[in-house]
Amino acid sequence: MVLWQSDIRVSWRAQWFSLLIHGLVAAAILLLPWPLSYMPVWLLLLSLVVFDCVRSQRRIHACQGEVKLTADYRLRWQESEWEIVGAPWMLTSGMMLRLRDVQTSRRQHLWLAADSMAEGEWRDLRRLLLQRPGHTSS
Repeated sequence: MVLWQSDIRVSWRAQWFSLLIHGLVAAAILLLPWPLSYMPVWLLLLSLVVFDCVRSQRRIHACQGEVKLTADYRLRWQESEWEIVGAPWMLTSGMMLRLRDVQTSRRQHLWLAADSMAEGEWRDLRRLLLQRPGHTSS
């Protein structure tokens, strides 16, 4: 039985936050006074920031699609069944779930942003996970 389901879409806040952080790091690299002999290091660092920014945007886009929370508090997402490990880390803007694939035992973190789903779906998911059996609120 499915307790909750949603069609997760790309979070604009997550995209902008990622771009902001990578932009600040790139600006810091560009604005620091580098000696001319450090030009290869400067270029390498700037390239790493740009590639990580692209990778971050791809990862944000990969976290979309249909998600279902079953009665045994497992997530069905990306054609796999995931067990929620421990209590989720919740903020008003989103929650971080630590997941373990039931079949392969592969672990993954999933950031579910509040703006990636309807407001009612977000409220219902928070309520269900906070009322989860064995979950203690602090």
